[in-house]
This record gives sequence, C-alpha cells and structure tokens, in this order.
Amino acid sequence: MVAQHSTVCLLKGHTTITVGKDNKMLMPLEARRCFFALLTIVVACTVTITISTLDGRRAHCSPAEKPDGQAGEGNRATNDFSTIEGNLRSSRQSAKWGTDPQSGAHVVRLTSSPGRGHNIYCEQPYGSPDGQRIVFYQSGSPTWGPHKLVIAELSGLYTLTEIEPELKSLSIAHSSWGEWAYYSMEDGSIRRVSLLTLQRQAVLPAGSIDTSRQGFRSITPDNRWIIGTEWVKGAEADGSPLKRCYALDTRTGQQRVILQDPDNRNSHAQSELGNGGRWMYQLLVSPGRVPVFVRELFGSADPVQLPFGGQWSAESTGHMAWIGTTGRVACAVQWDREARQHVPRHPDGNLLIAAPGDTKPQVFAAPEHGFYHVSISRCGRYFVCDDWMDYEPTGILDAKPGPIRIVIGNLKTGKYRVLIHDCQCYGLGSTAAFEPNPYMTADNRWVIYNGSPFGSTQVFAAKLREDFLSSLD
Repeated sequence: MVAQHSTVCLLKGHTTITVGKDNKMLMPLEARRCFFALLTIVVACTVTITISTLDGRRAHCSPAEKPDGQAGEGNRATNDFSTIEGNLRSSRQSAKWGTDPQSGAHVVRLTSSPGRGHNIYCEQPYGSPDGQRIVFYQSGSPTWGPHKLVIAELSGLYTLTEIEPELKSLSIAHSSWGEWAYYSMEDGSIRRVSLLTLQRQAVLPAGSIDTSRQGFRSITPDNRWIIGTEWVKGAEADGSPLKRCYALDTRTGQQRVILQDPDNRNSHAQSELGNGGRWMYQLLVSPGRVPVFVRELFGSADPVQLPFGGQWSAESTGHMAWIGTTGRVACAVQWDREARQHVPRHPDGNLLIAAPGDTKPQVFAAPEHGFYHVSISRCGRYFVCDDWMDYEPTGILDAKPGPIRIVIGNLKTGKYRVLIHDCQCYGLGSTAAFEPNPYMTADNRWVIYNGSPFGSTQVFAAKLREDFLSSLD
C-alpha cells in the first residue's frame, strides 16, 4: 500500500514547496525571492542544526530510564583529538514515500543512489543522542565499494552530508545513540565524527590498524576501547585463518586480544551499555549451533552463556541486543520457516529475553510474527524487529515472495503493533546488505530501515504517529 503513493510523493518531494494552505505560496514577490535564495544556500552548504533537547514525555521514556554515558560530554574521550579541517559536501536525495495505511507512519526515503545504502546492523543504533541524525555508508554504484560515509538529517530537507568521499572499510564503531562515530581510513589511521556538530577529528595515526584484515564492531560507552575483529592468516593448526576479537585503545593505539576461538566467525560483538565493563558475542558452532555469551572486557572470569539455543530453545538467528542498561539481552531465535510457525518448545514466539545467570529465557508472545533482527529503544522499554514469517530466502539470488513487516512491541506490557506492513526489502534474499535492520532513534520518533523496492537498497525513515507508542502502554 505504501508503494502506491510513491510516484506522487516522489514528484512532490522534488518539485513542490508548500507554504501555507492549498500548496500556494502566500508570500509577496520579494519575500519569495529571498526565500528561494536562502533555500539555495541551505541546500548547497553544510547546515548548522540547532540541537534540541530530548522530550521524554513524547518519547515515552522518563529521564531516569535513559542510559548514562551516551550523550554530550559523558560520551567524549578525555584526550584532545586534533580537528580535521575542510568543507563537507551536502545534497538532498530524499522523497516522501507515503503513509502506512494502518499505522499512520509517515515514510521518507532518505537516499536515491544507484548504489546501495548500507544501514547494518541494527543492534547498536547509529543515531545521534538527540534523535536528529543518523550515520551510514552509501555506495555510488551497484557493485561493492568504495563507499561514502554519510550523515543524514531527520528534519527539514533531510539533507545528506558527505563525511568521507571514499572509504573501503564499512566498519563503524559507535556506542548506541552516542555522539561520536569512529571509522578507519585506507592508511590505517582512525578518525571520528560528531553526530551533533559534524566535526571530524583525528584519533590515531596511519598504521594503527591493518584495514585489509581488521574491522570495527563496537565501542565502549566512554569511547575508550574499540572492539573489532581480525583475520590471522595461518593461525589454525591446518593453516587456515583464525578470526579473533581485539580491543583497541583510542588513546594509545594499544591492541589487546579479547577472544580467540575457531568458532568465532561472525561475533556481532556489542559492548554493554552504561559502564561498558562487559561485552556480548556469539559463536558459530557446527552443525547449526549459535551460542551467545557475555564476558568481561578484560579479566580472567569465564564467559557466561545465555540460555538461547541448545537445551533451552531454537538456535539464535544471529541477532541479539542489550536491553538498555538492565544487563538483560533480547535475542531472536529460529522458527519453522516452511510451516510458518514457531517450534514446539516456544510456540508463542521467537523473541527471547534473558540475563547472565538465568536458567531459562522469557518468551515475548507474538505467534504470528517471525522476528529476525532485533533492536531495543534507548529507554529499554520497546523493541523493533523485522518480521520474516511470510518471506523465506531460498538462495543467494532468490526467495519466496511475501511482505516483510516491521513490528514494535512493549517489553513491559507485552503489547505489539505492526508499524510498516511491507518495508519492500526484496533485493538479494539472503544478503545482509539487503535486510531491513530496523532501529529506533534516541527520541523514539523515527524507525530507520533498509528497503529495496527498485533493486538497489536505500535507507528509509518512518516517523511514528504521536499516539503509536502510547497505544502499547
């Protein structure tokens, strides 16, 4: 239903400026000339945005529920990094995409590149602490790389600002809804960019990492330690490469190995929110086992396995997220895709919740939905997932067609609703770059997700109606 409005909305988004009622310009001639002159300057230059304060009431999160150390000065590293000067190029690619006919969500397509937007993964939301901006990668062609690092505005003209014009690595180290996003340059140097001011800073010099084999996955909330993965050639007994996790000190450049395991193939490493003293990761164990662990970032204590998969439930889909600063974790597990129903051990749903030390998980009941990716709101009250119950990838290049819904639920009340009835993420069925990966902005006003209605993945933003979250309370 959303797609039916796309042509009209696209034309409106690019050709019509509405001031006043009935789409008519109500200003005198000279005022209109000034208005269009100002508009030209705004589009051509970097826009300075006045940062607004989060409205806890409308976001349905009280100040006490917002995690500490994720915004403002509390999210800055203590050392004084040097500023990188230079003008940043801005452009507009956005278009109004329509309104979901049932939820009333207003959808905006933020990108329109011939290449793909890369908004992955959703477990650690790449949004600013005020909910006004997001950061992601964008390709200029349908082929893989190089990519641009882009920050998008979620207001006004939805401007895109090009932070770096060409990068080979797709790694971002960003604490959920934090100010600073860290990334690597081709020469192995480390930079960071502020999602509040768009200021770039040099963090570590050239040669700090080997970009051909090292990437970023997470960062502690104080921005001290980047958690990354690396391939070590010939490290296994049979001469095959070993993938391990490391922690990189953003002050000194020191690297410390924090995980070395032959089953560490796709860790989805995530630093704990709040104090960042622990981190979470998964292993891929043959055949088909995906255990999830929590352990200290540094220390000799054994990792603690969470009660997902194995004796407790179906195996993890590979996607889990911290629930605010509670120390609890939400994990999406597998379901019977052919039968389009959940497994007998937990027939009511596949979103499981547990904390280290729990003997069994809690099941969030939503039997008609098959959740794949999971993300949690900043306040820890809500989750957002993509629902693949009616869409089944059958190979790299094909799939059984069906809508992929985006669902929001309240972890406290057990209520849930569909926000987007088909996010139109069709693309390559089992390729991660073509998955919706939805997440909520810090103020809970927007859900960011991928869609590929025309084949090439673009980044979309769905604005929630004022009464949407309150209907789940």
